[in-house]
Amino acid sequence: MRFVAVLTALALIAAPAFAQKGDVQAHPCYEAGLLLESGDHVAALQAFERCLGSGELAPEDEATAHAMRGAVLLELQRYEEAVAAYDLAFAVARTQELGPTNPLMHRNRGVARYYAGRIDAALRDLAIAVEGVPNDLMTRLTLGIVYSDLGRDAEAVAEYDAVVRIEPGWAGGWINRSGALLKLGLNEAAISDARRAVEIEPEDGVSLNALCWALVQDGRAETALPICEQAVAAEPEIGEIVHSLAAALEGVGRMDEARGLYARAHELSPDSETLAEDFARTRNGG
Repeated sequence: MRFVAVLTALALIAAPAFAQKGDVQAHPCYEAGLLLESGDHVAALQAFERCLGSGELAPEDEATAHAMRGAVLLELQRYEEAVAAYDLAFAVARTQELGPTNPLMHRNRGVARYYAGRIDAALRDLAIAVEGVPNDLMTRLTLGIVYSDLGRDAEAVAEYDAVVRIEPGWAGGWINRSGALLKLGLNEAAISDARRAVEIEPEDGVSLNALCWALVQDGRAETALPICEQAVAAEPEIGEIVHSLAAALEGVGRMDEARGLYARAHELSPDSETLAEDFARTRNGG
């Protein structure tokens, strides 16, 4: 899931603060808000920086502008800068005694902190967000991802349970829960979730790969193989999907073909430890 959902939610929260001054089009951040909504994030960032440097903002508008600038930086994947922008928004709100901050600001800073590698701080923000907005999809999804990364797989499954309840028509929730269930050894449930994802998006490579991988992990490589091939045909440049096909081929004894695909998967995703390990294991005839 891209961060557009984060940006949309934050813009909707922030817009009323700018509108309180009468003629919203005269507000120094009006142009920046329009650029954010249009998706021109580079221009929006520049406009928010001009706005914040104008010296014309009331405290509540300054806090909003810092938060919206953080949202733009989040979309641009400039995570450390996004964290700093949100920190400024919270600092202004606190020092100016503006009252409770919106929990979705905590969610957004939690997302930024997670991708900046600040896991404990991210969990603190996300806990505040989930208490305030328990049915927010992005909060629950990010919590599930963080718990999964930490090996807290039962907690990850609980968060993905919420995701599929909130948005049952989104394949990503079923895919993520399938992966977490696999880590718990609940293979049949994982396969069922992956099948649900494929029902929702039957031609999507990521959905097909979830089912492929769940079947491979369950020792059903022969059943998995045609599904894995469909996944690679749909997404030939994703290393993890190529790796799943390699594992299926290895499972049915077609090791020569598997070896080449393990190498290709590692080439596509060189930072993955799992893919690197399988490439090293098989590269010399293993």
